[in-house]
Amino acid sequence: MIFFDFFKSSPRSLFLEYSPQDANWHVITWNFDLKNLHERLWTLEIQGKNDQVIEWSKTKDEEIRFFRKNKLFRKKDVKSSRNEYRDLMNVSVHATLKHGLDLYKDFLLEPYPGATSTDYQNEMKALQWIQASFGTLFRALDQFKTRPDLILTAAVFSGLEPQTGRKVLRVMAFNLDIFCYFQDDMSLQVTIFDDKNLGHGGAKSPTFQQNIKVTKPQIYDEIIKLVHKIATVGEIV
Repeated sequence: MIFFDFFKSSPRSLFLEYSPQDANWHVITWNFDLKNLHERLWTLEIQGKNDQVIEWSKTKDEEIRFFRKNKLFRKKDVKSSRNEYRDLMNVSVHATLKHGLDLYKDFLLEPYPGATSTDYQNEMKALQWIQASFGTLFRALDQFKTRPDLILTAAVFSGLEPQTGRKVLRVMAFNLDIFCYFQDDMSLQVTIFDDKNLGHGGAKSPTFQQNIKVTKPQIYDEIIKLVHKIATVGEIV
């Protein structure tokens, strides 16, 4: 029985038990809130039917930590099976992101009642602004290919915001803090803060804010591209 219990709670089995489909709040972070400047930290968190957190921590050595209900459940040095655990962690990150992004498929296809040609014209300008701003982020992320000294600091939150219960997708990358609220009237409220030279949360007024009615799929597609790029750059190698 002791042997069976140990096998059941092995890291491999715990990864298989991790299920973002059963969660209503998903959080993925890369190197946020580091207590040790030499540490690298990937975290996955889901809240809902089962609250779980998985952390991959790297200083001199690497270990995986599993938390349930805010309590450490199991941890393991990954040396003996690093490639397997690395792949499981990377797959879990991508699976969590995909599920968080897919939550809003039906919303994006549902038309906003009463949208006008003026809405469309204004939203095309918004789309151009977002493409230009995200282009700067893409160029910064491309530097990670040849600059191993760079440290990615980013986060993605998706689902029912715990504090408000609102449906949200939030992406934090470099100086931009991007909020997408999925409104009851079927509009997509996009609010972007630029925290340049201020630190995360420093900007009190948004750089961009608009309710998107007609071009919801196009705007959201730009955000999906950004999230995908962050996830690819942030993979454990």
